[in-house]
Amino acid sequence: MLVVERRPAGTVGESRAPGINARSLEILAQRGLADTFRAAGKPMPGVLFSGILLDPRSIDPAWPDALILPQHQSERILAERAAELGARFQWSTEVTGIDQDQDGVDVQLLSVNGPERVRAAYLVGCDGGRSTVRTSSGIEFPGLPGETWWVVGDLDLAAPPDQGFGYNDRVGFYQISRTEPDWIRLSVMRQNPPRDPDQPTTLDEIREAMIHAFGTDYGLRGARWMSRWSDGYRHAATYRAQRVFLAGDAAHIHTPVGGQGLNLGIQDAVNLGWKLAAVLRGDAPDSLLDTYHAERYPVGANALKWSMAQTEVLKPGRRREAVREIFSDLLAAPQATLQLAGGLSGLALRYPLGDYHPLLGRRMPNLALTGGTDVFTLLHDARPVLIDLGAEGITDTLAPWADRITHVTAEYRPDEREGLWHVPVFGDIPPFAAALIRPDGYVAWVQPAATPFEPTTLTDALTRWVATVDQSRDPHPITEDTADRTDTVDGT
Repeated sequence: MLVVERRPAGTVGESRAPGINARSLEILAQRGLADTFRAAGKPMPGVLFSGILLDPRSIDPAWPDALILPQHQSERILAERAAELGARFQWSTEVTGIDQDQDGVDVQLLSVNGPERVRAAYLVGCDGGRSTVRTSSGIEFPGLPGETWWVVGDLDLAAPPDQGFGYNDRVGFYQISRTEPDWIRLSVMRQNPPRDPDQPTTLDEIREAMIHAFGTDYGLRGARWMSRWSDGYRHAATYRAQRVFLAGDAAHIHTPVGGQGLNLGIQDAVNLGWKLAAVLRGDAPDSLLDTYHAERYPVGANALKWSMAQTEVLKPGRRREAVREIFSDLLAAPQATLQLAGGLSGLALRYPLGDYHPLLGRRMPNLALTGGTDVFTLLHDARPVLIDLGAEGITDTLAPWADRITHVTAEYRPDEREGLWHVPVFGDIPPFAAALIRPDGYVAWVQPAATPFEPTTLTDALTRWVATVDQSRDPHPITEDTADRTDTVDGT
């Protein structure tokens, strides 16, 4: 895999998107990275809905944790892991155009050495809201223009305040808090729209916004990073155009309120990554890649809706302040806290894979199994996992897929309530005898307990999500020529 990046080299010191929500941290745990992230970050105290703090752990003590970690540190950890796995990085390089045909994608690049050309089997555009990959692919990007603007940055202040988050009638909800020892994170609404949103944010612009908001600039001396964002929203019409895919901000842009942007991008990539790998290995047909748009587009649309609602509530004005007060009262109800926290943290997501069991299509919680292991440890190799809790006939049915799946026979001793199993986040669910978990951690098949095993239900799931038994159906087997031909384009 080749990653091309516009920046000169490595990560830079920018806090950008510092929130890693519970679902993203679970994904990192499924790849063995969670401990590294936890060591670098600090626990997030709860889930924010438009600046209103929700505490789901006070209701469900087993609620998964989340982290605050400046984005440049997250990028460094992920880049190191990608390099360990064989990814190549080409810095100071940007995409200038693409051409694709039925066999691959030609990517035109501009690097310090001049124009270049790369041929790839597939191309993933992660190059932000102004994505060249998206526009070159002809993918429409409908939405709403921005009406209100905020400035954001990592600032050097001579006399930083001891505030954190706050709300006033001039700018609404704001942040001015210490994210790292020498830097103060600012996010505050501007009094007026910028004259030219395409021009870089300036220190004078930051100072003007601070004086309007707080009456002082707290001794603003400099910044390592400055930017601005608006309440505009856009969503790609499709996440796939033949051999080109979009992920992250290239597919959806919205306000950072609620901290969904970075996490959506991580979860887009994990959904797409294992599917691309299966197709390139020859385990699955190209049609598996169509499920990326089918599964992730509704998630992006829902995130935009949540972002719009939260952004309106945090703006200044007595009418919105009244709405905030009512929301605060409503969110004190435990069920409302759990429902909103589940949506904002990514834990409540359910892909449309069926409804005969509550876990089907949902993330598998990190259940502790006998033998000293757990679900997330079993997913470290990014292989499908079948957890067998004593279902009959499983082993024989799995035989054609034995080399492509991790099959674990184990026991699970849950808390039981009137014949139901209690699991974190979801509460009480019917027992199950076996479950097939995709490499992204979502449940693709369940064998309910005390229900006769029907082999065809499992073989259908294995054929759809693990591998086609008839390998002649594979259009793109990995060879020495194609193994390194899935390219990612990233850029900020």
